[in-house]
Amino acid sequence: MQMVFKHLGQRIREERTKYRLTQEQLAEAAEINESYIGQVERGEKNPSLETVVSIANSLGVTVDFLLQEEVNVEPNNLINELISIAKDKDPDELRLMLNICRMISEYSSKVKKK
Repeated sequence: MQMVFKHLGQRIREERTKYRLTQEQLAEAAEINESYIGQVERGEKNPSLETVVSIANSLGVTVDFLLQEEVNVEPNNLINELISIAKDKDPDELRLMLNICRMISEYSSKVKKK
């Protein structure tokens, strides 16, 4: 598990420096302590999911982008999981789920263009 956090910290640093942000600027945007950003980037601290989401949002990337090289997820497994969730839903629930998926997809496309 420590490798995941070390990799996460490296990805955060890569993205931060790519956008020429200081640790202070990222910390301010993510509303967390500047020294904590440094500790996360060095893999010394294991941030909560809430903190990772806040950092990702501040960098304009998704959490899965920050973790992508460390987590290997097969697309077919994800599709099968979606199907199993949707299997017993009524048409109104399915329509709602589809609309949510579309909104996420559109948001994701916009974030990637930034």
